[in-house]
Amino acid sequence: MKHVTDRSVYLRWLIPASSFRLPVALLPLAIEYVIGSAAGFRFASLVVGAVAVGEISVVGILATRRGQRAASLGAQSTLTILALLDIALLLASLIHPLLAFSLPVALLSGATTALASGKLRQVLTAQLSPQSLQRYLSWDAVALEIAYLVAPALIAVQVMLAGARLLLVIPAVLAALSPVLLRRHSTPTLPTAAIPHITLRSWLWVLSAGEGLGEGMVVVTIVPIATELLHNAPFGALAMALLSLGSILGGSLYAHFGTGSAAVFPQRRIAILLIGLSICLVAEAAGIQNELMVGVTLLCFGGFIAPSNGLRTFAATHHFDRRLHSSAFSMIYSSYSIGSVTAAVAFAVLDQTLALSAILILAALGTATVSVAYLSTYRTRPDSATGGVKG
Repeated sequence: MKHVTDRSVYLRWLIPASSFRLPVALLPLAIEYVIGSAAGFRFASLVVGAVAVGEISVVGILATRRGQRAASLGAQSTLTILALLDIALLLASLIHPLLAFSLPVALLSGATTALASGKLRQVLTAQLSPQSLQRYLSWDAVALEIAYLVAPALIAVQVMLAGARLLLVIPAVLAALSPVLLRRHSTPTLPTAAIPHITLRSWLWVLSAGEGLGEGMVVVTIVPIATELLHNAPFGALAMALLSLGSILGGSLYAHFGTGSAAVFPQRRIAILLIGLSICLVAEAAGIQNELMVGVTLLCFGGFIAPSNGLRTFAATHHFDRRLHSSAFSMIYSSYSIGSVTAAVAFAVLDQTLALSAILILAALGTATVSVAYLSTYRTRPDSATGGVKG
């Protein structure tokens, strides 16, 4: 009976969560289309970069006393602020004299997105029973991948039907709906003084950044591989779809078969999955001029993504006091962004001097190094390498 109750809780929570996630997935591509057309793609790329910088900035916010103020905000209030920022970004894109304001708005939007992600997940974990927590967090990682698969399709449909000018309308509307849809949910509120700020010294953040590095490098190299090496530009879109499909399949298999163990050491499992990501990166580099090989390796690579995402969230509940769950979820989001931004910057620097295969191998070495470093410090006690909590 409890299983049915938890399933009902999750499905009801998934409605506002999807209304939050789809705008997050839509925003970068919509910005490139809309602001790129109005002010040039270089400026649009700066705006997209500002979103990523905002996400990363949350690491500094949560690890200081400012984190207490951020933690005192409820999920609904944070989602409302995010909706207002997305509406402001829409207005800046439509009114040419306001375009310059899209940079600071995007920066704030990125930071608020990372905070809102953590608070939204806390609403879910506060209501699920401990016995089913890992299972539903794993299924939620699959739902997240589906959102990122649906988002480009929504962009394509709107561009075909109504053009690109109003692409930022959909993210703004969905973001505005999210706090309204969340009203049926509640989570325990804690006094500000009772919420400590979270530590920066945790292997979970390092493992998240390692995953972001590997996945980020795969994403930024897909189009160059398709256009420069395979001379088949449409293959880039197919490759992204294969990556998402692999993630959905891998996450579904893990949620069904891999979450039943009572003795789960999530960080160790994440580290092992990072080894799998590294092997796939090397395999992609080895077969980089063969479409079939690249497609298969990306499908396999995707198979590690959703299980790792679910485990990272579960690890936060496993290692941190419940008062810090929201901050921990946001730190996971931000540390992953650090890895993915590092991949993008590294690619931009190395692309002028190294072959794409060499860049992929370097990313594999970076990801594997993070994994091996953690496993070399691993002890039988699951909390021996978490870095503790800074109270």
